[in-house]
Amino acid sequence: MATTANSPSWVRTYTKDDATKYQIAYRSNNTWKVDGNGKAVAGSFTTNLQVDRTAIDGGVTGGGVNATWTTAATRGPGAKGVWTRQYLDDDDTTLGFALPDASWSDLNNRGSNFNSQVSNVSANAIAKYFRTLGFGKGSGLSTQEGAIRELTRSQGSNNQGNSSEDATGANRQTIRTLAEEAGDKPREKYGSRYTYYYPVALKANRDQDKLSISVLEYKPRPINKDSSGGKTTLGIGEREGYTSRTLGSVFLPVPGNVVDSNNVSWNADEVDPAKLALGNAFFENVQKGGVDGLIDSTGKLAQSIGDNAGAVKTAVAAALTKQATGGSILTRATGAVINPNMELLFQGPQLRTFSLSWKMSPRDYEESEMIKKIIRMFKQSQAVKRTESMLFLKSPNTYKLRYLTARGRDHSFLPKIKECALTGCSINYTPDGNYQTYENSSMVAYEMTLSFNELEPIYHDDYTKLDNNTDRSVGF
Repeated sequence: MATTANSPSWVRTYTKDDATKYQIAYRSNNTWKVDGNGKAVAGSFTTNLQVDRTAIDGGVTGGGVNATWTTAATRGPGAKGVWTRQYLDDDDTTLGFALPDASWSDLNNRGSNFNSQVSNVSANAIAKYFRTLGFGKGSGLSTQEGAIRELTRSQGSNNQGNSSEDATGANRQTIRTLAEEAGDKPREKYGSRYTYYYPVALKANRDQDKLSISVLEYKPRPINKDSSGGKTTLGIGEREGYTSRTLGSVFLPVPGNVVDSNNVSWNADEVDPAKLALGNAFFENVQKGGVDGLIDSTGKLAQSIGDNAGAVKTAVAAALTKQATGGSILTRATGAVINPNMELLFQGPQLRTFSLSWKMSPRDYEESEMIKKIIRMFKQSQAVKRTESMLFLKSPNTYKLRYLTARGRDHSFLPKIKECALTGCSINYTPDGNYQTYENSSMVAYEMTLSFNELEPIYHDDYTKLDNNTDRSVGF
């Protein structure tokens, strides 16, 4: 039993003796055998280079929906990289070859990229076919790299020239694999040659919103010293921008639990008459005269208590008695309590936390490798760093989170998030409650939960800086 995968058509331009140019339309037709279980048989792949004879005979570009494709050259198992030119009719060779002379010369020209172009579009078509079968059924051919490897094993190699950028069917950008890009070379940065995506198709999907998470090199806020105006003041400066500190990024779908909670710390505060009088005296007079001012003020307070009668004297006396003895003499004697002057007072800002979760199920070999690298990136970047001397520990990496629209712009209906620390990274390798793996030992599903904590609180002027108070987004 044989299976077929056709590539999209592409054209190449040639020049006649009279210097006029013309084009020929091509397509790659690929066939292979499958075993009783429906898996591809290794070493059985054949590549058929086809031309649009209607277009050639009519003198037009061709390759459209009405194209008539004819197999013009074949390279099958055991060919050792050599193409076989096909006749229009094997029973009547006088009709000549299906592949024009210019194409045949181009295909065998060591300085041309035609052969590599055919290999690229063929591998692309094969990989796309095996991707549709689902994980575990791809026979290692669901990536362009795997398909190229199988074509070379079946047919041999004849890779003259360079891969063509003109091949409309050879979209290597969408098929390229992690191993093909990075190999086994150690990296200096996460995604230094590529950015991680899950699912892989998210990279080319212009109809889906996404969350971008960038790993940053941690930089503390600088302590600034200002000596202008004859006075020296200290302050905390702004943190360095994140773009220059990015070590790698991952794009994920917007999770289903997008929540933000902005909180400010307010607490009840009480002050009795004695504390109020002493506190006020301390605050005002220490500023004026230091310790001497405080002593003078305390003396005046004692005189004030002695001179004044009534409720003020009773309240202050009861407060001082309670502080000295712990006894509630006023309440026992009169049934009254000192007015605590309770008021809710601002204590300070609070830092926000975010918990985000994704369930990731790889659909092919490439996606399983991508998930593995995403998990590794978060786990390693979160880890505490040690100096070479082992005497000090350094801060882990930090993170920049951005909700993006399908077109890659900041999402105006989802919250902005300041630079964060990753305080928790939890990976469930069996989210469905049972242990299952694919043929390359990848789990069939992973559940990743990330807990972030913003490094800085949200301030009123942050909203102003964001859009000059034009209310273009929900803000932080």
